[in-house]
Amino acid sequence: MALQDLEVNVGGTSFKGVYIAVLLSFGSTLAGGIWAASEFFSRLEAQERAVVDAGAEAKVLGSQFDNLIERTNEALQEYEVAIANMQQAMDDNDVRGLQAKLTELGTNLTAIMEAQKELLDMRDRVSAVEMSNAEAVLKIENRLQALNSIDERMKRIQKEIDDLWDGLDSVANPLG
Repeated sequence: MALQDLEVNVGGTSFKGVYIAVLLSFGSTLAGGIWAASEFFSRLEAQERAVVDAGAEAKVLGSQFDNLIERTNEALQEYEVAIANMQQAMDDNDVRGLQAKLTELGTNLTAIMEAQKELLDMRDRVSAVEMSNAEAVLKIENRLQALNSIDERMKRIQKEIDDLWDGLDSVANPLG
């Protein structure tokens, strides 16, 4: 059975298959158009909400920007006052007269550096004398030890000589 042979009877009216196919295609096209229009209007509403939200956010950002500009202007005024105070302090402290003082300090620093060089030379000489003195002390200590050793040997030799004399006296005078 083909579509052109199909016939539908609705409420006493008969519709042929071709008309039904045309009516179904027209109905589906119309339904697709309605759906597309609905989707389009839905997107338009979303865009409208986004524009309204962006406008509100722009107002908030604008007020924040205005507050920032106001605070920046206040800070600039404070800096201007601080700079004026520093300028006044520099004038009060005679910063311009510092050049002469700096020159004098430079001269004093040069003299100090020369004196320090002399002190370093003296320190080197003192260090050399200390080393020489330490060597002399070691030599003296070695000599004292050698003399103590000789003194001990002399005492032993003296004791042996005294013992020999005592032995000779005993031999010469056995009862005595």
